[in-house]
Amino acid sequence: MIKNVIFDLGAVLFEWNPKRIVTSFTQSEHEQELLLEQVLSHPDWLSLDRGTMLLAEAIPKFAARTHLSEPRMEDFIEHIQNNLTIIPETEALIHHVLNAGLPAYFLTNMSSAFFEKLNEKHNLYGLFDGGLVSGKELMIKPESEFFSSLIERFSLVPEESLFIDDQVVNVEAANSLGFQVLKFEKPDDSCLEIRKLLKID
Repeated sequence: MIKNVIFDLGAVLFEWNPKRIVTSFTQSEHEQELLLEQVLSHPDWLSLDRGTMLLAEAIPKFAARTHLSEPRMEDFIEHIQNNLTIIPETEALIHHVLNAGLPAYFLTNMSSAFFEKLNEKHNLYGLFDGGLVSGKELMIKPESEFFSSLIERFSLVPEESLFIDDQVVNVEAANSLGFQVLKFEKPDDSCLEIRKLLKID
């Protein structure tokens, strides 16, 4: 029986489409390619998510690699944050989960700076019963330690908890630890599947 629901944030609650982000930022295909490869797909982005690098450290590195100015890179970071918009189907699902009496948590790979911006805008700590941010914990999915921290912090029983994520590697990691899992794909389809699973139609 599922007694807790754990949501990823990026691409589950918030839109996360790197290609759309870069194409809406610049019409230059060269710049788009640079931003995708040298910023969003670079190991430094992972370091931001892990919390081992701050934005203040990363921005000069991103600028140097892309040959874009630091102010231009700051604009890009702000553009990314502004494009992390709520997926309405998931937001409605979370409210249904909570109204059904099931606690809802989050486990997200995200830099502290990005999370704080989103929390300020959407009151995530108020929406959820709790959660962990990789940038604050210095751990990242799919590392088992990150899942274990969530289990310990909120006294969760993995077998009684549904973990929802868009990345196969994270879903498999959670499943190996005993969580019930669902890979999030299209919001309409996945949210319907989750409702059926939780019997909250």
